[in-house]
Amino acid sequence: MRPTSVFTVLVLLCVSLLAGCGQSRPTDFYMLASDHAPLNAANLPTKTLAIGALIVPGYLDRPGVVVRAADGTGLTVPRFNVWAEPLQQGMRRVLTSMLAEPMLRENVTMLPMGADRPDTTYALHIEVLRFDADTKGQVVLEARWALLDRENRTMLGRGSFASSETVNMPPFGTSQMFDVVVSAESRLVQAFARDLARVLPKSLARKVHRIDRPER
Repeated sequence: MRPTSVFTVLVLLCVSLLAGCGQSRPTDFYMLASDHAPLNAANLPTKTLAIGALIVPGYLDRPGVVVRAADGTGLTVPRFNVWAEPLQQGMRRVLTSMLAEPMLRENVTMLPMGADRPDTTYALHIEVLRFDADTKGQVVLEARWALLDRENRTMLGRGSFASSETVNMPPFGTSQMFDVVVSAESRLVQAFARDLARVLPKSLARKVHRIDRPER
């Protein structure tokens, strides 16, 4: 074989190898799911509620769907199993969607954006303390919240939420495993929203009682 032909074959072989090395598994994207359909109401109340600060711990403030080691110390942050939106944004979206109908019954409109809008009456601030799954299939959500009256600059109520679910984990690191984890995490966020729908009206009622009570 002529030298030029040998060189050509070697170049083509290198290009082929490089192309093969450049290929990688596709990235899987995940979103938290709400179990409520979007609210469709003709007339919305003028009093409004928006989720303000929604803080997550530093270990969750990243694209990957975090999985905790069974001993609670190690973390796995995958490269190819990531949130399709920032985790705070996903939680805000689900909570706002699921609180819309219960708050409407309390004559309050849920706003889709943050609580810095001038037309926001009440602000709900949330701090997530833990939100992850471990390798044994234990999925946990712990959070605390505070409801503020923006006009009067008073706290109307505060509380905490903690819940967990045990799931059967598929083989570690597989797409099936992350499907199971994200589905369980969605259910926990939904449970948090239902708990807020139960306790927030009580905080709002206490404000109404203070305002309407005649002075002695």
